[in-house]
Amino acid sequence: MQEICIILYVTLLFIVSNRKKTTSDVDFFTAGKNSSWPAVAFGMVGATISGISLISVPGMVVKGSFFYMQMVLGFILGYMVAAYFLLPIYYRLGSVSIYSYLDKRFGKNSRLVVSVLFLVNKMLSSAVKLYVVMLVLHRFVFANHGVSFELATLIVVAVIYAYTFRNGVKSVVMTDCVQTACLLIATVVLLVEAFFAVDGNFTDVFNYASSEGLSKTFDFESISNKSHFIKQFVSGAFIVVVMTGLDQDVMQKNLTCRNLKEAQKNMVVSGLMFTPVNLMFLVLGATLVYLAHAKGISLPEKTDEIVPLFCNQFGDVAVCCLSLGMIAASFSSADSALVGMTTCLLTDVMHKDLSEVSRTQHYIIHGVLALLLVGVILVFNANAQTSALNIIYTIVSYVMAPILGMFMFGIFTKREITDKASPVICLLTPFVMYYVDTLSTQYGYKFGYELLVLGALVTILGLCLTTIGKSSE
Repeated sequence: MQEICIILYVTLLFIVSNRKKTTSDVDFFTAGKNSSWPAVAFGMVGATISGISLISVPGMVVKGSFFYMQMVLGFILGYMVAAYFLLPIYYRLGSVSIYSYLDKRFGKNSRLVVSVLFLVNKMLSSAVKLYVVMLVLHRFVFANHGVSFELATLIVVAVIYAYTFRNGVKSVVMTDCVQTACLLIATVVLLVEAFFAVDGNFTDVFNYASSEGLSKTFDFESISNKSHFIKQFVSGAFIVVVMTGLDQDVMQKNLTCRNLKEAQKNMVVSGLMFTPVNLMFLVLGATLVYLAHAKGISLPEKTDEIVPLFCNQFGDVAVCCLSLGMIAASFSSADSALVGMTTCLLTDVMHKDLSEVSRTQHYIIHGVLALLLVGVILVFNANAQTSALNIIYTIVSYVMAPILGMFMFGIFTKREITDKASPVICLLTPFVMYYVDTLSTQYGYKFGYELLVLGALVTILGLCLTTIGKSSE
């Protein structure tokens, strides 16, 4: 049953992605700047959430109650900042690459180091997201046919490459809508299956979650707690600013809207949609934890395995929905990542004029990045030990913090820097972050995702040291 659903789904993706051909080579990167903002907004939900959320967020209930919602509320603020602060800057630039701002503001070295950091972050985070999907797909589909994890990964990435390599970002925008719809439908079906498994008695689920402290949503106790409201809310806002507002592949889709106002509408609407979607994930997690208690089922040590465990018990429909939901969300994330990385590599690292880049050239770059993604997934498979969502946010904190610092310094100050020094500052920042994080534990303070803010401040401090005796015109 799963195999048939997946085949039909992939066929649908190819039909949708090739419905309208690009009229020029540049349209691979811009979609002709004619995307409908409701389509981009709806598609961004699946692209940003990814299949990891369907697996990791429900499992967070076990150790973190509903505290994740504090971060989700921060997401809304982050989307507002991206919509009304960053988007106007990008539209004024008139460039496909958002990192061209740093070239104009500071110089080529600043643009180059930030672009490389983006590529590292996007490759690693995309690999983690797709890795989680591959675990589920291999377990429920490929293993039944004797296909190894390595070959299964290669097949999946080849499919993603195949439906994006011709139309680029236009394919991404169109298929993202289909994939978001599939993710939401799958989530609703899993919730219904879980409610039926507890005989529809949601009152018992709620009472159990309350008595066990699983439904706690706000933490206003010690500020040293990782789950404290202020830390989670502020971290959520900054994470969205970095993962969305300063992320080439996400903003590239926003820049395909017809004008700035439509792009802002898209950003705000997609940001608001995250609250009910993530709440559904957490309610699913609480229901599964109660079900384990009621049925005497031992929960797996890795919280990411809770949802697959129960789906296997619910039957083929649940397994099919889980597989389809994760494929939909992770394909949506991975396809835009490949297009975004292709754009960044060509424009920011190789300094190519997109109007002069042939289709053969970007096909090759696109393919090389796809193969590299396969390699990183396999490396991660050999070393994964913790929650995938935590790994992604940790990667973002360390790798994207210098990017956040560079943009903040450029936007909020008028000082000039020593452009040659910016790569050194950006590369040293993660090491300083790690040292401070390690040292703080000796004094009873535990950094959470606000480590991202610390890294940005470290970068800003380093840039300040290079401005002595300089000022912008």
